Order: sequence, then structure tokens, then C-alpha cells
Amino acid sequence: MEEINSTIYDDVFRTIQERHPKLLIPLINEVFHTEYADYEPVTRLPEEYQKVVSKVVADGCIVIGNHIYHMECQSTKDSGMVLRMVEYDFMIALSQAEIWKGTYQIRFPHSCIFYLRHNKNTPDEEELEIIFSDGQTIKYKVPVIKAQKYSIEELFEKKLYICLPYYIMRYEKEFYRISHNPELTNQFVKEIKEIVMQLWKEAEQEETGLYQDLIRLIQKVADYQLRNESDLKERMGKVMGGKVLELPSDKLREAKSQGIKQGISQGEARVNRLILILQEQGRTEEIIHAASDQEYQKKLFEEFGI
Repeated sequence: MEEINSTIYDDVFRTIQERHPKLLIPLINEVFHTEYADYEPVTRLPEEYQKVVSKVVADGCIVIGNHIYHMECQSTKDSGMVLRMVEYDFMIALSQAEIWKGTYQIRFPHSCIFYLRHNKNTPDEEELEIIFSDGQTIKYKVPVIKAQKYSIEELFEKKLYICLPYYIMRYEKEFYRISHNPELTNQFVKEIKEIVMQLWKEAEQEETGLYQDLIRLIQKVADYQLRNESDLKERMGKVMGGKVLELPSDKLREAKSQGIKQGISQGEARVNRLILILQEQGRTEEIIHAASDQEYQKKLFEEFGI
């Protein structure tokens, strides 16, 4: 059952990647010890390159500067993960192949595995050996980042907001005990409230839609995680502020889209009215002039009070 519903975790990761790709920058800085700024331009790998990678897990391929970064979100330890990673990376490298001085070159992306769960046996990097027919041996290594190893303070200090929706998963084996112990319940709710309050605090200073989206994604994971603990789910729902129906940014995007459509419609109405007036006044030659010269068109709008 968990394997089937693990798509919930993948969907959250994919949503962040598609709608707020800049949240991947702190993750990359943490894993690869880079120092990209929050405002660094981030682009997703073009669609034609995405198609060559089998989407077994919620993968993410982005470009920052001249570097390609490939991330895989994995909810549980998988002994074959490193094999999939090298397959993905090889296909990505092939898609970027270049000829240099008459010889093809392929460059592997910077890759990492984003583990949502880990235990004492989870390595800090996955590796395998590639042995060529001439005896050359290459060690392929992929660093691992563990979402549950960071405290709330560390997540906000390092801006690893991408880990916040999965924070609740560190308690998934204790939900029954927590829900039947008032003291533990209060402590659990207090932690979640601390995250929400900190996000709202950040929202007052920066991009509100981003932090609202994160709160909703936190609740989306929580609704699944707490599906068998109705009382605890209800307590957490009160802290989060309601049931997830759609992300706030969806509403913002819809409002913006409607505004654009309305603006276009109103603009077309103004132009149509101007054309009718010019025709009525026998100034038909000015119609073409107005269509090709926005300043002249604006002048006519003012002249006729449109």
C-alpha cells in the first residue's frame, strides 16, 4: 500500500520543482557545497531531454549556469537505486553529447538522491564501479541528502524549505503512541505550529504565495500520514488552517490569467470602438496608422475619451 501511495511524496516534490524551482537551490548548495544565490536563474531541463529519462521516481533535472543537476526523490532505501541513477545520468549525458576536436564528449550531471526516510544503515553516498574491457575502473558516486536529519532550526537556517512537507514523516512510527498521550500530542502539535508560524513570518517579508503553498503541501503529506489517526489529524488540521483543496498560488495564477483575459477583452473593445468612430467620421486612413502606431492610437483614445 505504501508503495502505491508513495506517489503522494513524489507529487509534492514534483509540484515544488515545477512551481517553485528556486527551492532546489539551497538543496544543491547543501549537497554540492556550492554558493548559488537565491535569485540565481534556474531552468528545467528541456522537454526533449526529460523524455529520455524513465520516470520511475519523481526526478528533477535543472540547469544553473552551465551545470546540470539531477535529483531523485526516494521515500525508502532501495538497493537498486544507484543502478537507476547511473542509467538516468548516462542518458542525460548522451542527450548533451558534444564533439570536441573530432571526438565525442559526454558529461555526467551533478546528481544526488533525496531520501525522505533514512536509518543508521543509509549511506552518505551511493556508489558502484564501472569496469571497462581494457581494465579501466571508474567509481561512480552519488551523494545522499537525508531530509529527516535536520532540525526545524536547521531547515530554516539553511533554507531547506523543500524538506518541510516531509518533516512529519520522522514521527510516522510513533503516531499511535503520540495520539494516545496528551503530553506527546501537545509536543507534536507545538512543533508543527512552530513550522507554520515561521513560514507565515517569512511570508510577511518575502513571496507570500510560496510559503502558503508550502503550508498546503505540508498538510497534503500530513493528511496521508495521519489517515489512521483521526484525532491527531484533526488537531493538526486546526494548526494548518483547513483542508487542502488547491494551492493558493493556483488561485493567484487563475486570477492573473483571468485578469489578462479581461484586459485583452477590454482592449479589443476599445480598439473596435475607435475603428467605428473613425469610420463614422470618414477618417478611415487613420485606422491603419493607429493600428501600427501605439502612441498615435493612445492619442486617439484620449481625443475621443475612450
